[in-house]
Amino acid sequence: MKKDLALNWFDWFLILGTTVVSIVSSLLGDGWDTLGFIVAVTGIVNLVLCARGNIWNYFFGIIYNAIYVYISWKSKLYADSAIYLLYYLPMQFAGWISWKKNQNQDSGAVNVRHLDKRMALVLLAAAAVLIPVFAWVLGLPAIGDSQPWLDATTTVVSILAMYMMVKAIAEQWYIWIALDAMQVVKWTIATIRGEEHAALMLVMFAFFLANAVYGLIQWNGLAKQASARPQP
Repeated sequence: MKKDLALNWFDWFLILGTTVVSIVSSLLGDGWDTLGFIVAVTGIVNLVLCARGNIWNYFFGIIYNAIYVYISWKSKLYADSAIYLLYYLPMQFAGWISWKKNQNQDSGAVNVRHLDKRMALVLLAAAAVLIPVFAWVLGLPAIGDSQPWLDATTTVVSILAMYMMVKAIAEQWYIWIALDAMQVVKWTIATIRGEEHAALMLVMFAFFLANAVYGLIQWNGLAKQASARPQP
């Protein structure tokens, strides 16, 4: 592995920490949670590699997203299940292709950039249009979402954040920090209710939150390196 992509002590702390806590949580629970363990470990490896700008994050992302669809469906988190199936999972393949084209041949990491004004306006305009549409759909009697505006906002924002990840924009990590914090709250409630796999999902998103903060720091550094390179 190239030096810029080599994992450091914090990367291993996140990976091993998630693995160990997942094992302990399963052993102390009603029984070994194979699916919860796999999704927790592949999920954190996916995000650790993403924070390093390593294209192989998408390999683990495909596994993580596919299993998470099933787990969230069983926990009756239908909005989560739908967005992971219809958007996050396909975007793993799109991200692989995009990063491959935008990979720095010297370091092996993706070339990271900051959000420019034009892209910011486009994303804000997309959010302004999509959030009310999603809120209206979720508020229909046939769906009956109890919090349509909140659900619509988090859904649309996460869609835009994934798009920013595929485009290797550093500011995406601010969004993931907020979204992961909300996931921690959601899975804490599910854990208290005793829902299957919930405890491991809580552990996973707690480590995801730590990685999002770390990813922001890493990508700001990668963006500076990219801007300092001579332009062809």
